[in-house]
Amino acid sequence: MKISPPQVGRYYYVGNEPTLFTEKLLQEILPHHRPQPIRLTKQWLTSFGFRPDAARHFWFFQDLKLVPGLNCWLCVSSRRYLHYVHELQECFADIYQTELPLETQS
Repeated sequence: MKISPPQVGRYYYVGNEPTLFTEKLLQEILPHHRPQPIRLTKQWLTSFGFRPDAARHFWFFQDLKLVPGLNCWLCVSSRRYLHYVHELQECFADIYQTELPLETQS
Protein backbone atom coordinates (compact mmCIF):
# COMPACT_ATOMS: atom_id res chain seq x y z
CA MET A 1 0.00 0.00 0.00
CA LYS A 2 1.38 3.40 -0.98
CA ILE A 3 1.30 6.07 1.70
CA SER A 4 0.68 9.62 0.49
CA PRO A 5 3.13 12.40 1.40
CA PRO A 6 2.35 14.31 4.63
CA GLN A 7 -0.20 17.11 4.31
CA VAL A 8 -1.06 20.22 6.29
CA GLY A 9 -3.89 19.68 8.77
CA ARG A 10 -3.21 15.94 9.21
CA TYR A 11 -1.82 14.00 12.15
CA TYR A 12 1.40 11.98 11.86
CA TYR A 13 3.98 10.67 14.30
CA VAL A 14 7.16 12.70 14.53
CA GLY A 15 9.41 10.64 16.74
CA ASN A 16 6.88 9.09 19.11
CA GLU A 17 4.69 12.18 19.31
CA PRO A 18 1.37 12.56 17.39
CA THR A 19 1.71 15.90 15.63
CA LEU A 20 -0.79 18.04 13.70
CA PHE A 21 1.08 19.34 10.66
CA THR A 22 1.05 23.04 9.85
CA GLU A 23 2.61 24.58 6.75
CA LYS A 24 5.57 25.84 8.78
CA LEU A 25 6.09 22.50 10.54
CA LEU A 26 5.87 20.62 7.26
CA GLN A 27 8.65 22.78 5.79
CA GLU A 28 10.82 22.44 8.91
CA ILE A 29 10.38 18.70 9.52
CA LEU A 30 10.49 17.09 6.10
CA PRO A 31 14.15 17.73 5.34
CA HIS A 32 15.18 16.26 8.71
CA HIS A 33 12.54 13.73 9.78
CA ARG A 34 10.31 11.24 8.07
CA PRO A 35 6.81 11.48 9.58
CA GLN A 36 5.10 8.14 10.18
CA PRO A 37 1.40 7.43 9.75
CA ILE A 38 -0.69 6.85 12.88
CA ARG A 39 -2.74 3.64 12.96
CA LEU A 40 -6.48 4.41 13.18
CA THR A 41 -7.72 3.00 16.50
CA LYS A 42 -10.88 3.20 18.61
CA GLN A 43 -9.05 5.68 20.84
CA TRP A 44 -8.42 8.00 17.87
CA LEU A 45 -12.02 7.59 16.68
CA THR A 46 -13.26 8.57 20.14
CA SER A 47 -10.93 11.60 20.10
CA PHE A 48 -12.55 12.73 16.85
CA GLY A 49 -16.06 12.30 18.29
CA PHE A 50 -16.99 8.91 16.80
CA ARG A 51 -19.14 6.62 18.95
CA PRO A 52 -20.03 2.93 18.61
CA ASP A 53 -23.61 1.95 17.86
CA ALA A 54 -25.45 0.00 20.59
CA ALA A 55 -24.50 -3.38 19.11
CA ARG A 56 -20.93 -2.21 18.35
CA HIS A 57 -21.21 -3.22 14.69
CA PHE A 58 -20.02 0.18 13.49
CA TRP A 59 -18.77 3.56 14.70
CA PHE A 60 -20.48 6.79 13.64
CA PHE A 61 -20.00 10.56 13.61
CA GLN A 62 -22.78 12.69 12.15
CA ASP A 63 -23.99 10.42 9.32
CA LEU A 64 -20.57 8.91 8.63
CA LYS A 65 -20.32 5.19 9.50
CA LEU A 66 -17.15 3.16 9.88
CA VAL A 67 -17.24 -0.63 10.02
CA PRO A 68 -14.29 -2.34 11.72
CA GLY A 69 -12.36 -4.89 9.69
CA LEU A 70 -9.38 -7.07 10.50
CA ASN A 71 -6.70 -4.41 9.93
CA CYS A 72 -8.68 -1.41 8.80
CA TRP A 73 -12.00 0.45 8.90
CA LEU A 74 -14.45 0.64 6.01
CA CYS A 75 -16.14 3.99 5.44
CA VAL A 76 -19.66 3.08 4.34
CA SER A 77 -20.26 6.37 2.46
CA SER A 78 -17.09 6.39 0.35
CA ARG A 79 -16.36 2.63 0.38
CA ARG A 80 -12.76 3.48 1.33
CA TYR A 81 -10.61 1.29 3.51
CA LEU A 82 -8.95 3.40 6.18
CA HIS A 83 -5.81 2.27 7.97
CA TYR A 84 -4.42 5.56 9.29
CA VAL A 85 -5.63 8.73 11.03
CA HIS A 86 -4.65 10.97 8.10
CA GLU A 87 -6.74 8.77 5.74
CA LEU A 88 -9.80 9.32 7.96
CA GLN A 89 -9.10 13.06 7.94
CA GLU A 90 -8.82 13.06 4.13
CA CYS A 91 -11.99 10.98 3.72
CA PHE A 92 -13.95 13.29 6.04
CA ALA A 93 -12.69 16.39 4.21
CA ASP A 94 -13.66 14.88 0.83
CA ILE A 95 -17.18 14.04 2.00
CA TYR A 96 -17.99 17.14 4.09
CA GLN A 97 -15.59 19.76 2.61
CA THR A 98 -14.42 20.58 6.13
CA GLU A 99 -11.76 19.36 8.53
CA LEU A 100 -12.45 16.69 11.13
CA PRO A 101 -11.69 18.37 14.48
CA LEU A 102 -10.46 16.64 17.60
CA GLU A 103 -12.89 16.96 20.48
CA THR A 104 -11.53 19.20 23.23
CA GLN A 105 -11.28 17.72 26.69
CA SER A 106 -13.16 19.72 29.30
